Amino acid sequence: MTMLAILVLAGTICCDVIGQLCFKVGLDDPSISIQARPIWLRVIGSPLIWLGLATYAVEIAAWLFVLSRLPLSVAFPLAGLSYCGIALASRFILRESISRRRWIGTILIALGAAVVGSSL
Repeated sequence: MTMLAILVLAGTICCDVIGQLCFKVGLDDPSISIQARPIWLRVIGSPLIWLGLATYAVEIAAWLFVLSRLPLSVAFPLAGLSYCGIALASRFILRESISRRRWIGTILIALGAAVVGSSL
């Protein structure tokens, strides 16, 4: 297992967080009334949705690289750190309220990833 594979795995986690942020912000664009346009028109007309899809395309290529270098039983649990990144981004970028129960779940996911990662 190489350091490069671990760095690319970290990149896939970042891509996942960025993609999800793009999707959320793209759909919540305040300049577009929710009732004014059907969801499919909002999706195809949003540059942020397209950026999120492009980010996911990069993530897929990087994920295939990771899978060629790391066991799936290691890579996939570590990829679960994207849940932690999304919770943090939701709180600090989108200013969403995160309950104590969700923070506890996020911490448990991070601890589980730490246990799996310690086997590297």
